[in-house]
Amino acid sequence: MSDEKILACFAEYLLIHRNEITSEWLKAVKRDPDIKSSQHVDYAELVDHLPTILEDLAERLKNPQAYCDYSALSHPGRSHGKFRWRQGYRLAEVIREAGIIRRILLRQWLDAFEREMPRFDKESRRTAEYIIHEAVDDVIADSAEQYLEEQEKSVSHLNSQLADAVAELRLQKSAADAVNKAPDM
Repeated sequence: MSDEKILACFAEYLLIHRNEITSEWLKAVKRDPDIKSSQHVDYAELVDHLPTILEDLAERLKNPQAYCDYSALSHPGRSHGKFRWRQGYRLAEVIREAGIIRRILLRQWLDAFEREMPRFDKESRRTAEYIIHEAVDDVIADSAEQYLEEQEKSVSHLNSQLADAVAELRLQKSAADAVNKAPDM
């Protein structure tokens, strides 16, 4: 079986097992003491972007050459970063979540596929590992970039509100000074 066919089989294998992968990921995130924010997010919100991330990974595995041009890819990490900002996550927690999916895919699911598919040779495994690393790195980069953009928007909005409040206080102070300086009638 060619490298391309075996990678496509691995892609289908991941999609078939996406519920189990999601369940393992969810348990790992909930157990991770460095992702405290996950304790305040419900199931649907926590796993919201994982299906898209797995589908994107499967597409990369099915057609690795098509993903040489990063600009042509979907960017599930962008919406992930935006939502995690809104959910009160810290940037480190966003990055750790993606690291967990990488670890699960590489340590558990790649090994499980290899046990079931004897034709999965070392070269195909290296290619699959590379694609997983690239896909997760892209998610992390996009998530972090969007998270920081959201943070910047929030800080800019707060600075604008602060500037408005300071301007209002100056107006009130000027009005009070004018009243205090006015001659008594």
